[in-house]
Amino acid sequence: MEKAEDYYDVWLGMLGRISRPRFFALILDRAGVDLDLDLVRYLVHIDMRGPIGVLDLAELAEQNHPKASRSLARLEQRGLIRRAEAPHDRRIKTATVTPEGHRVVEAINQGRRRVLDEVFADWSAHDRTELARLTRRFADGMFALVEAQDGEHL
Repeated sequence: MEKAEDYYDVWLGMLGRISRPRFFALILDRAGVDLDLDLVRYLVHIDMRGPIGVLDLAELAEQNHPKASRSLARLEQRGLIRRAEAPHDRRIKTATVTPEGHRVVEAINQGRRRVLDEVFADWSAHDRTELARLTRRFADGMFALVEAQDGEHL
């Protein structure tokens, strides 16, 4: 009789593997994007949350202010973001993606889809649907725990 997979081991193994730089390099390869991994993370955050100031971005990326500021300068030099004064406070510079920056983010998203298409190439439609349903259920449960924890600390 075959032993059932332990969800804890599977989950930890998956998190460990997909957080490695090699995994992100695979996505960037499938996307056709040649950009430093740290810059990719900032660019994606800015695309999702922009316009955003450097302090908020540093917190979101879990980096320090100087590193975030240097990364923004590199993205700006490459024409992927634009920085401007915040409308509510001219002392703050916010970052937004340029059309070229958004094109790069879209390419990265397509790279993610290509990786998933490769992984699921021999999966049935039913198996894909079940994985999506169960993963959504799992994620909703995890995020509910985090939100409940956050509520306890307010």
